[in-house]
Amino acid sequence: MSSDYAVIDFETTGLSADYCRVIEVAAVIVRDGEVADSFVQLMHPGHRLPFFITDLTGITDEMLKDKPSPERVMPELMQFLGERPCIAHNASFDSRFYNAEMHRSGLAHERTFLCTLKLSRRLIQDSPNHQLGTLTQYLNLPRPAEGSYHRALYDVLLTVELWKHIECLISERIGGKIPDRAIYQTLMMKSKATVHKYLDKLAKKKS
Repeated sequence: MSSDYAVIDFETTGLSADYCRVIEVAAVIVRDGEVADSFVQLMHPGHRLPFFITDLTGITDEMLKDKPSPERVMPELMQFLGERPCIAHNASFDSRFYNAEMHRSGLAHERTFLCTLKLSRRLIQDSPNHQLGTLTQYLNLPRPAEGSYHRALYDVLLTVELWKHIECLISERIGGKIPDRAIYQTLMMKSKATVHKYLDKLAKKKS
């Protein structure tokens, strides 16, 4: 895939993109394996936060006081991302909120999302589970010096490291070539049982 891509994470008021709102977004541009730029913003959802969301994220109503609405932030986010594909852990969740908030902002916009959760389930099958924190510990990936799980920038930076690990796993299996976007998209749709046959086939083609 291109050496220039985005990694994104949303924190939200709940699980349904139809009824819940985003309260924090972090996105980084990764270029040649390094974080080249970042976008981080808290947002006010228009109502008080559920207690369980504050307990999970550490984000409080006081922290969101006077913050812009998602409708004000999403145009800036779209401009920051450009036409790059987005990588997220559990991308079905983040893509739903991305699309819902863009729609509310009058900026419906198609964007490719690639999922480290789906890819890790297929490529790192011996992990105890495939939560981001578990994978970070299991693979001994680098962690940011500051922050905590369920804060957007912290989770984004962990996802960057997981993506690089996944890229290396695939590259090793296919003869050292850098995987292109089509390979990731195909792997996301493969069953666990057929992933290794697919990679073996790619290795023979590239040998």
